[in-house]
Amino acid sequence: MSQSQIRDLSQEDLAQIASEVLLEVANDYPEDIETILSWVQQAVESPAAIQDLLRYKHQPVGVREFVESAAFMNKKGVLWPRVMDALEEINDGTHTEAVLTGGIGVAKTTLALYTQAYQLYLISCLRDPHAEFDLDPASEITVIFQSLNAKLAKGIDYTRFRSMIESSPYFKYHFPFQADIESEMRFPNNILVKPISGQETGAIGENVIGGVIDEINFMAVVENSKHSKDGSIYDQATQNYNSIARRRESRFMQLGRLPGMLCLVSSRNYPGQFTDKKEEEARTNPRIYVYDKRLWELRPERFVGEWFHVFIGDETRKPRILVEDEEVSREDRHLIMPIPVEYRQTFENDLLPALRDVAGVATQALHPFMLNTEAVTACFGKVQSIASRDDCDFKATKLQLYPKRIVNPNEPRFVHIDLAISKDSAGVSIGHVPNFVAVSRGDFIETMPVIQFDMILEIRPPRGGEIEFENIRKLIYTLRDTMNLPVKWVSFDSFQSKDSIQIMHRQGFMTGYQSMDTDTYAYDVTKQAFYDGRILAPTHAKAMQEMRTLEIDTKKNKIDHPPHGSKDVSDSMAGVVFGLTLRREIWSRHQIPTHRMPRSLIEAKPQSKHSLTHIERTQGEHGKEHRHATVSGLQRHEPAGLRAGSGRARTASSHRAL
Repeated sequence: MSQSQIRDLSQEDLAQIASEVLLEVANDYPEDIETILSWVQQAVESPAAIQDLLRYKHQPVGVREFVESAAFMNKKGVLWPRVMDALEEINDGTHTEAVLTGGIGVAKTTLALYTQAYQLYLISCLRDPHAEFDLDPASEITVIFQSLNAKLAKGIDYTRFRSMIESSPYFKYHFPFQADIESEMRFPNNILVKPISGQETGAIGENVIGGVIDEINFMAVVENSKHSKDGSIYDQATQNYNSIARRRESRFMQLGRLPGMLCLVSSRNYPGQFTDKKEEEARTNPRIYVYDKRLWELRPERFVGEWFHVFIGDETRKPRILVEDEEVSREDRHLIMPIPVEYRQTFENDLLPALRDVAGVATQALHPFMLNTEAVTACFGKVQSIASRDDCDFKATKLQLYPKRIVNPNEPRFVHIDLAISKDSAGVSIGHVPNFVAVSRGDFIETMPVIQFDMILEIRPPRGGEIEFENIRKLIYTLRDTMNLPVKWVSFDSFQSKDSIQIMHRQGFMTGYQSMDTDTYAYDVTKQAFYDGRILAPTHAKAMQEMRTLEIDTKKNKIDHPPHGSKDVSDSMAGVVFGLTLRREIWSRHQIPTHRMPRSLIEAKPQSKHSLTHIERTQGEHGKEHRHATVSGLQRHEPAGLRAGSGRARTASSHRAL
């Protein structure tokens, strides 16, 4: 009988049914007859109690009694007091989801497993679970265990849960599962507990009432994934959560309430991770419980009570251990975390992993490429952009260009374009070398170029549309032909750039490929320029954030962005820095002898035969008579400067609108 049917019964009907239920329950649980009689006495006095009598075989106990009583889990003293307090809060009947995060060793998984055991117990108390939830009696009610993949889900959480249930007196004698089946746990009334795969299809066809999704912050985020229906970014955590959440709501939602509990378990990883989003949602959704602890908060008696302090960092500053008695400004005090002295050596040995694992703090990058983030930040806001804004889509948002902001008008410009279509933004950066500076390398001095950016631009796809490459080309034509900006080199990444390379060759630009993903070399050159303070860039929040959060993948020898991050704009900047630094013409123009170029630049191996460096070196070796040589079917030639016949306007207005 469902809850809605019970609500429609009269008091007389309820009393009659209650007496019949009493006999049946007494026969099923004769050892509990005193408890049952007490319950029936309450039922006589309260219609609500009669409803409970009709719903339950026997009255459920609270979660503390369930865990500690010898009749149920028999685990008295196993859970730390503050963990038990959290377990009671999670299972107080007001929550449907629990976000369990924080440092390592704070019983996140333990809470999830005991919560699922208690929720399974509550289902077992029901007289007819399928009638309770208006389900087909032949269907299964499933509790799932999911992790990064099926092997992890079964090998860790499910195995531990199964062992807990096997040792429980209650589940052994009153609600046993079929022990001969290893792959899943089959209980009476078609109640099922099982591990599933790490994909959104893992729970397909299941009536999922609750479960555990473990390591949710470490699930894959893949660009251009075959797992994504439209070939865009595949976010494993979001897809898995949505799949489970939809199934719970469609099968079990009644009057806005959900039975069971979905536990989302993970240590911290990156800012903006899945649990961060759920914690934000919990601020306005009281049905989401957040558990975010560190070991010293749960077991203060383990520590001597002495502390050191760590600045955990923010979007522009890296984390660091504060020196003793260091003064901190009032506005930064929320970024200071006291850490027990017992962990001092751990934090000194490897600060970023210690912040994540011990202190439960998400850091911008676990394997950061730009360690000196302050140096990166200091290079932005040094000059004024010739563009009116940092981003545009050429549809809803237009771009204004300001000729009066152009400086060093005779210096040749380098443009690098990181293309995209509908899924990502495209990055376009334009720069030049105003001068060279002497840089100390300790035992010697190097003469290196200053890279000044005229413009850094993020081009976003218009709503419901794709980025039109023609608009990017028109932007470059306008800069050269209308604003008299001497754009000489235009390089592209290797994605969707063949047509643009051919078209812009015909318009008189020196063009070629220049990939930021082939190896780390382009970013190595860029990082050194940032650290030297040789980059003068306009303010651009996204470009700065991308640069600061870059990660190095030592196995693949490439630079990458964190999950849910990007590097489209930073790629375009790195392309300009790399391109200008390697142009020998730039060195000669500023009267820097070739022998003063660092050996690492002189001996730099071109990324491919299609790169600008390879093209220019080949032309230099073979002379001008090979200016029209064809390489892999693409005609490449050295443009004859800024040609008078290119259609360039001789004057420019105060600004140009695109």
